[in-house]
Amino acid sequence: MKLGLCRKIATMAFCLLLMAASPFAQTKESNDPAPQNSTSENPETENVEEEDSFKWSNLWKWPLDYIIQPVLNVLIYPIATPIDYAVKNGVIERSVDLITFGERKNIFIYPSFNLKPGASTELGVVYRHRSVFLDRDYLVLQGEFFANGDLAFDTRYTKQSILGTPLFAGVRYSINWNRDRHFIVPETKASYLQPDSSFSITWRLGAPLSDNRNWNAEIWTTQNFIKADVPDIEDSLLFSKKFSIEDRGLYQDHMEFPIGASIIYDDLDYPYAPSRGSRVSFSGSYNIVSKYDGVSVKELGDEAKDYYDEDIINGSKRKHDYIRTEFLLQHYFLLGSSPNYILSATEARQNRKFYTDFSWDEAIRVWRPENMMQTLFERRVIALQYRLIDLWEMEKGGAPFNAFPTLNARTPLRGYGDTWASHHIMSLSAEYRWPVDRFVDGVVFDEYALIADKIDKWSFDHYYNSWGFGIRVRQPNMFLCRVQLGFHGLHGVNMIITIAPEFR
Repeated sequence: MKLGLCRKIATMAFCLLLMAASPFAQTKESNDPAPQNSTSENPETENVEEEDSFKWSNLWKWPLDYIIQPVLNVLIYPIATPIDYAVKNGVIERSVDLITFGERKNIFIYPSFNLKPGASTELGVVYRHRSVFLDRDYLVLQGEFFANGDLAFDTRYTKQSILGTPLFAGVRYSINWNRDRHFIVPETKASYLQPDSSFSITWRLGAPLSDNRNWNAEIWTTQNFIKADVPDIEDSLLFSKKFSIEDRGLYQDHMEFPIGASIIYDDLDYPYAPSRGSRVSFSGSYNIVSKYDGVSVKELGDEAKDYYDEDIINGSKRKHDYIRTEFLLQHYFLLGSSPNYILSATEARQNRKFYTDFSWDEAIRVWRPENMMQTLFERRVIALQYRLIDLWEMEKGGAPFNAFPTLNARTPLRGYGDTWASHHIMSLSAEYRWPVDRFVDGVVFDEYALIADKIDKWSFDHYYNSWGFGIRVRQPNMFLCRVQLGFHGLHGVNMIITIAPEFR
């Protein structure tokens, strides 16, 4: 029944688009000279035809003018005033200049943030330096302070053209002291508190596979040191028949050594403001997991006998190794006749006036069908992303808690504040982007996701959809921030304010 309703809605939308396209053909035909033997010689007949045409056009133009247009006006108007102030006063340009240092403008220092209710709210600082030690190297330092007093630190260093060869290499060190860390029970969104102070070191080596560097291959290895603990409050999963702490490594310490490889194709015109091209990647890793060390079932006392079999109480013998694979496909379509998506300074001023001098009468004029081709289909980008992430356990029930892929706002599924964990996650995201100014894009998005415990057991019982709108602030080669509202259905809303881009 739901699928039938979706088909009806899609059919109605398609009909509206067809009707919206008809006036363009009529306008073009009306520019041609009128034939000699036409009814225009009879004024009365001409008036009757004009009146009939006007009535029919009003019938299909009414929903566009009085339903669709007010909705779009509501979406655009709240961001018009702050954008007007920011651009007219040069806030964005000055902000970019303010965070840029060095004679070659190769140093960036700027704040980082992820604003949301709860302890996950964080503020930090990022330091980026190109050619810091050697030519064509890149250093990134990032520190974060969370609302509950937790800390995180991350540093990355990459070097291109090693010893004059096409090879590139990188190293990354991350540490996170998180007393409010949660793990997710697979195939659900049920979460339990587990304080964590893990750290990791990653090494990677890559090389281009083609002369134009569109094709690249990488290999990497990581040393993960997982240090988890039992929480001080009663929010634990010490006793569970489905999610054994002995098999999943809950509240324990262990080490992981993933060894992976990836192949990447990328021909996007710009990394953070792409308008055409594709990005495709396939990656896989084999993860070697050590024995768990810490809380054991045997230490839980007689109560454990009600939940665990004898072999679990005496120590699980399951193998904890696992394989993880990911396929990613992105494609961007540029609509309209303009060869470039990014606005020039002159075009930005014209576009700025269009959005900041927005009134109700102007909105009705803009969204009329005769102007829709210019407003909706000129210099616009359709962005698509498909992701498939899979976890393959070497022995069923043995993979550690942190091995499972997660579905959340970063997947992206921006209409939900929850997080799901599962063996298999598939998602499809679509975005409609338009340039509001030189550094600002408007965004409307729609996203779908499925989770499954087996690769052949996809079900609409675990189907999720979110949609929403917002803005993204970026330069062609640098992403600054985004402010977006995501909805699921008509009853859930999630606000996102972060420096992380939507797509990977």
